[in-house]
Amino acid sequence: MVNTEISFNSEDAWINLFVGGEIYPVQIKTLMNPETCGTYFRDVVRVSDSSIKVRGVNWDHSPNHIKNRVDIDRDGLLFRHVLQYMRNAKSTSLPGDQFTLEALMCESDFFGMDKLREMIKKKLWKLTGKRHYFACYSDSD
Repeated sequence: MVNTEISFNSEDAWINLFVGGEIYPVQIKTLMNPETCGTYFRDVVRVSDSSIKVRGVNWDHSPNHIKNRVDIDRDGLLFRHVLQYMRNAKSTSLPGDQFTLEALMCESDFFGMDKLREMIKKKLWKLTGKRHYFACYSDSD
């Protein structure tokens, strides 16, 4: 497998996000949406005068290769909620259970999606009655 940077001529081009074993086909313009993209995808997608470059694209020469693939080492099932937010912004439907919301808060931190994090915090507040919510901890804290 080779890590490369691939150029695209249009934001309407499609790439495949490979997240935790799940494949998510997505248009580059979804990753570039300034309202929802977050800091992670701002670093992955670069726009110049002549092209759009996507960093971290892999070309796997195995028989089961996935063309124009970006590997992301995160939870593939939770990522569907992240992608829904990137596509729908504030009209996103968040899950209703505390465990999933807490896990999704960690994903919003990883992808640098502050607005999504605030939406999740509000939903957790309504669900649990806790105004301040910190879901992501590490052993070094």
